[in-house]
Amino acid sequence: MLHLIGQTHLNCGFKTDENQVEQTIDELCTDLLKYSSTLSFQEIELAFKNGWKKQYGDFFGLSNATYFQWVNAYTWGEKRLKVKKTLLKAKESEKHEPPKKTEAEIDEIMRDACLRSFEDFKKKILVVDAGNVKYNYLVKCGIINFTKERKQEIRTIVESRMRTQAIENRQKSESIEKSIAKILTESIISESRREALIVFYKDLIETETELIDLLN
Repeated sequence: MLHLIGQTHLNCGFKTDENQVEQTIDELCTDLLKYSSTLSFQEIELAFKNGWKKQYGDFFGLSNATYFQWVNAYTWGEKRLKVKKTLLKAKESEKHEPPKKTEAEIDEIMRDACLRSFEDFKKKILVVDAGNVKYNYLVKCGIINFTKERKQEIRTIVESRMRTQAIENRQKSESIEKSIAKILTESIISESRREALIVFYKDLIETETELIDLLN
């Protein structure tokens, strides 16, 4: 990584601030291992190359914030390619698709997923709800039935938290308004539903209620 950062500075015509690099390299490597562990070093090199060539847009200065912007842009780009490849394979094998699951089978899968999620929450494991499928299922079953007022309270808390995070993670050259403008409405809605699921789990614990009793 030290060599890659040095080479990147040369390619950009920037002078390397060795003191800055020395103070930030450990955190950079630790976070890359933590958040981008699926990437090979060759892929990280490619992300840096695309970055300094401005394939991911303009950047101001070279720092960990810039490097992660490049790595994240590369990661999402690769994910989009994988999705396209998956869709193409799905079309090719359409004739050989296994029978679709019945509504009863889907219901059983969702029921088990919600129960596991609640048990994980009680063990203080992070609640993950991709696509808000667990929240939507419990709403469909009539188990989560928050009032409009409570939903708005949850959304207000989520919006405030996301604004704070956006401001804290913004680049030095970026204005507060610009960093907040990057927050998508879809992201707010999705995170609000995940937060509502967490609030619901907390309510169950406070009232000493088991989710399995509500689902039976």
